[in-house]
Amino acid sequence: MDRQGNELNKEQYIGAPIERAHLHRGFNSKKTPVKWIRFFRACVLQREIAQEKKKKKIKKIWFIFLGIFIGTFITAPLTNISPAFKILPVTLGMLVFPGLIVAIIMTYRTNKKFKRNFAEGFDFFADYFSALFTLIEEDLQVESKIALEANLKHTITKENLIKNEAYTSETRGFIKGEEEHYERVISKGSCLLYDESLVFFQFTERTRKRIILKRGSSGKRKTKHKYRAAYPFTIKMKIPKHKYQLNPSVDTKEISFVEDDAYYVFKVSRKFDVKKENPEQYNPYKQSSITAFAVDYFSLEVINLINTCYSCVTPSA
Repeated sequence: MDRQGNELNKEQYIGAPIERAHLHRGFNSKKTPVKWIRFFRACVLQREIAQEKKKKKIKKIWFIFLGIFIGTFITAPLTNISPAFKILPVTLGMLVFPGLIVAIIMTYRTNKKFKRNFAEGFDFFADYFSALFTLIEEDLQVESKIALEANLKHTITKENLIKNEAYTSETRGFIKGEEEHYERVISKGSCLLYDESLVFFQFTERTRKRIILKRGSSGKRKTKHKYRAAYPFTIKMKIPKHKYQLNPSVDTKEISFVEDDAYYVFKVSRKFDVKKENPEQYNPYKQSSITAFAVDYFSLEVINLINTCYSCVTPSA
């Protein structure tokens, strides 16, 4: 799917602190779809630039260490020419072990700094919402803005823990188990459509972490961590009564429905679950599985939720 805003290049966003900060802590703002798409692209470019710099720095660190290590062997034959050259391979040899420690520490710190400044998983978020906003742009009012709030932090944290319970299994070697349930609202927002309908949406990640202690065939105890994630996307629509009439029958099994003086209010949800929908791509040892869903598939499924709400009404004569 072609998306607007892709004409941006990396040179335009080198050193831009705003996008970099948003990648780290999330954001809460109102923009037109085009500006959101440009914003997402800028954020992704910021991360790509930082990732390239990180790789170059790590490569330089290990290149220097490799030079010291190889230099130890290359300079060794020089001792046969003159005893005065002996100090060179000895000095380099003495630097190998501390050099290895320094290289490991610097690599660790470089990776840690990158993870601290740039949230994981923003690329899929940017792709998903760029595609979605491109689809709904033509249904918005002229210059209408989309309010969007995003939380880009990790899901498996103490703040997101909602339930903790024991787990049991009859599998061989099982000793004990525990399940931790986490929930994080990835994003939520709203927009006003051309027909004065209000759309509210929320995208959530629910993760179950299963901790299993078992005894292997050798008798040693092993702890395994298994994950299963699901991603509910909820749409709430307020459709104006002065423009639409309610259909005689609304399937309340699929749709939550209430009404007030001015609006018909519908609520629908779609849960993206990779284990059910794409079992061949499900990996129980991977925390997040949202990237298993194609961008176009995700955005079209969300649009179907909006169409489901509209199917409950007909335009007034």
